[in-house]
Amino acid sequence: MNKRILASVMLAALSLSDVRAEEAVDPQQLFEQAMQLREAGEIFNSIEVFELILSKQPGLQRARLELAVAYHQARRFYDAREQLMKVFNDPDTPENVKLTITAYLAQLGSDEKAMGIRTSSSVFVSAGLFTDSNVNLGPTVETVAASSREISGSGAVAMASFSHVSRATGPFIINQKPVDMSWHSQATVYGKVHAGEEADFNLHVLGLATGPELVSDKDWRGALNIKLDKVYFGGNPYSFNIGLNPSFSLIFGDTEILLENLTTLREYDSAANEGLDGVSKMYGMGVTQFFNNQTMAAEGGVRYHNNGAGTQALHSTGVEVYVGGQMPVWANARAYVQLSSRGYDYAAADAANTLHPTTARDETETRTTLGISHDFRTGTLKSWSLNGQVAVTQNDSNLAEFDYDRNVIEINLRRYFY
Repeated sequence: MNKRILASVMLAALSLSDVRAEEAVDPQQLFEQAMQLREAGEIFNSIEVFELILSKQPGLQRARLELAVAYHQARRFYDAREQLMKVFNDPDTPENVKLTITAYLAQLGSDEKAMGIRTSSSVFVSAGLFTDSNVNLGPTVETVAASSREISGSGAVAMASFSHVSRATGPFIINQKPVDMSWHSQATVYGKVHAGEEADFNLHVLGLATGPELVSDKDWRGALNIKLDKVYFGGNPYSFNIGLNPSFSLIFGDTEILLENLTTLREYDSAANEGLDGVSKMYGMGVTQFFNNQTMAAEGGVRYHNNGAGTQALHSTGVEVYVGGQMPVWANARAYVQLSSRGYDYAAADAANTLHPTTARDETETRTTLGISHDFRTGTLKSWSLNGQVAVTQNDSNLAEFDYDRNVIEINLRRYFY
């Protein structure tokens, strides 16, 4: 049972007004103040007020139960259990309240046990098939040439990742609120292999990410990831990337505001792509709104991109605007959609382009992604998810030879192993 529901049941049976109050203290006013502080996330300040109430009126059991909830939220499990047992052992406590306290104690013990687990690991695997109407685009849009031909292809795609989380022994305090700290690391292997004669477009990525995460449940969370990626294209080394990815989310009930940045040092192995060497940057801000007890969500945001290429004809900047959402469609299944429009404004013309040697590229790429994911809860595929996705991309350029479209359909099975 949810902790908030448990607390509500307990408090409904214990009235604040049925306890003799001392004239020197207004218990109702202090109680409301403590509740407001706790609801605002100021857990430690609320604990001080609840403790003040009980120091004056130790028989005020409703305040004692609320103090136990505050202790629980502050990860002070021993203190929470002590307060609950005082109410439980009070002969005046109704039997139905004692039953609810028993359930709450079980939840408390479960949370305490979970908090005591300092490290955890998981493995994610995904494998499937795809068809692509334009495999010639390669890993980056900057590699598209005026002479590029649209080539369709199909094949198999697979990914595996290992994640490890190390947690601090307990929360620390920021602005009188408990903050949990953990260190997340992940190693990833990704492969996209084309059937037939399109082996030159095979893509493989080896990735590693690591860094800390801070979480203040009701207010915010932040992370700082260091990312390393080695990319292989057509069976040959393609690029090596080192990235720094800080992110910060503000939480207002069912609304989250995300601030993100990704700064990446990119080095290319091929002399043909060395003009792309440089430091790329992305800055973004997005908003996610959850609905219907967070079973549905809508999002939107904006990102600024600078690919940092050293050669001006390959150096692009631009703004991306995106919207999306997800919702349940049937039992254990969710549908999602994302629409985005991203601009590419190149710094200089490409003198090697004989058709337009003096005109720089100015392009807008629009992408629509639709997908459905179904989770299997029983049977042979229990704990697996079946995912189908269609992505439609259209690029409109001021230079007609760079106009292109791309349709990718993919279906795969996924699973987490804990």
